[in-house]
Amino acid sequence: MANTFHVELITPEKHLISAEVVHVRAPGSGGDFGVLANHAPMVAGLGPGRLQIDFPSHKEEFAIGGGYFTVQDNKAIILAETCFSKNEIDVAKAKQDKLEAHKRIESAENSADRDEARAAYNRFNALVQVAEHKVD
Repeated sequence: MANTFHVELITPEKHLISAEVVHVRAPGSGGDFGVLANHAPMVAGLGPGRLQIDFPSHKEEFAIGGGYFTVQDNKAIILAETCFSKNEIDVAKAKQDKLEAHKRIESAENSADRDEARAAYNRFNALVQVAEHKVD
């Protein structure tokens, strides 16, 4: 059996996961990163994207809206602003929201509005990616 470490996945509304896992792939602010057992201590910012958690028996994916990731002493804590599993996502609505956010990016009159629309686009894009992705 592969080495495992403990993961907690928490949002402001609920505590989603507390389990032993083999691997986590997370959407870091500067790009995706992976964590295995015995990882060096780390704190990282998370951007909107696809969070994959590999349990010893299966894999699960979530769309997160950003947050923070810490790991120390074989325990990782993921604090996500929002988090949706594949079965919680209304893919048609997410695609429509993504399209509307894209239109807002193109029509933004200033950089603040453009940044806000781009952040919304990235959140909706993460939802679509998770909803349409097949987990091995």
